[in-house]
Amino acid sequence: MHAIVLGAGMGGLLAARVLSEHYDRVTVLERDHLPDEPRARRGVPQGRHVHGLLPRGAALLEEFFPGLRAELVDSGAVECAALEQVRFAVAGHQLARAATGHVALQASRPHLEHHVRARVAALPGVRIRDGVAALDLSHDPRGGRVTGVLVRASDGDRRLDADLVVASMGRGSAVNSWLERFGYARPAEEGTPIDIVYTSAFARLPAGALAGELSITAGVRTAPPRALAIFAVEGGRHIVTLIGFGGEKPPADTAGFASYAAHFAPDDVVDALARAEYPEPSASFRYRANLRRRYERLPSFPDGLLVTGDTLCSFSPVYGQGMTVAAIQMAVLRTVLSSGTGNLARRFYRAVRPEIDHAWQLTVAADGAMPHVTPEGPVARAAVAALDPILVAAERDPRVAAALFQVIGLVERPSSLLTPELLARIGAANAGALLESALRTAGGGITRALTARVA
Repeated sequence: MHAIVLGAGMGGLLAARVLSEHYDRVTVLERDHLPDEPRARRGVPQGRHVHGLLPRGAALLEEFFPGLRAELVDSGAVECAALEQVRFAVAGHQLARAATGHVALQASRPHLEHHVRARVAALPGVRIRDGVAALDLSHDPRGGRVTGVLVRASDGDRRLDADLVVASMGRGSAVNSWLERFGYARPAEEGTPIDIVYTSAFARLPAGALAGELSITAGVRTAPPRALAIFAVEGGRHIVTLIGFGGEKPPADTAGFASYAAHFAPDDVVDALARAEYPEPSASFRYRANLRRRYERLPSFPDGLLVTGDTLCSFSPVYGQGMTVAAIQMAVLRTVLSSGTGNLARRFYRAVRPEIDHAWQLTVAADGAMPHVTPEGPVARAAVAALDPILVAAERDPRVAAALFQVIGLVERPSSLLTPELLARIGAANAGALLESALRTAGGGITRALTARVA
């Protein structure tokens, strides 16, 4: 049996890894010409910016490719103890230092993708063909089945037959237009307009900067909402990413990085950015809205086709969920394929829905808390209302911070924060925060009264 994967990004490569266990041949088609070394490419415009591999994603990559973590570290990727060597702030709340049991793995997206691609290319029966663009699907209307792909390569157009086509072509994929032409309905779409702009550059920070911390996130959600991330990566470098929300654009010139960060970042971060060397020009990337397509709700869908990756769901890059959710999708596909290929699409979409729900709920809550975003529906509003007390507690209580990190890392469900112990801790931390605020307010009033009396 032959499977074709459209797209050689992380989602497509992981799809090829799983399909290689069930199909005699797997062909990965990529329209870009793939570089021989870790280098950003046109088809992955977000690849020039900070990327996070969440704990669950890191575990799945090691499961798919045993020994990959050690290989990446040997080639320069950076390991650090999550929440111990990381300064992690969410919506203005810096999470307390805590032992989580997770060791984060930090590398640039091109570096990670390069090593995964090499692993996939070495699999028996797998072939990666670059410089090949998918033009259309082949469809048998009598059987209601996709039978292959029409492609364009340097040697002309041709049709490639397949028993299964997996489309992992990004959120702008043409696959829905192709299906509509065959008479299938488009899936319902959900999403939140967030309009964020990333500007990033590699940096060499001065010796001793940031107290040896290996990654930092910071930001504010007051208007204008801004954020940044600084990650140590391979080659003794850091990736610096500045983020503007609501359409605000960070400076494209690296000379302006420090002044942009000065509005919200700690002094040591601003000082490090001001004294950093930037060996390459910056790059910018705009992301207008989250997008989720509900394929599981379609009344009919052709056999022989799966839509995965960002075409299925595309998340705000701020939360670093993309690669991890792609890995989770492929773990689900592996389980579904273990029961055979019959009715594959319907079984896959039903099985992957609750997994996507987890990440989607986190994104909706975090985005909905931003001042330029209006949460839609009672569930979203309730999630936003629940977020602040949890963040207040996570700032003060290491136990809450560690539990929240497990949820953010997609290891645990949000409901895991609702145990009696954690709810009591969240309540106590918020009561303490309110008391401190009241004392500060009262102290300020007394100070002003005494100052006025002396005057």
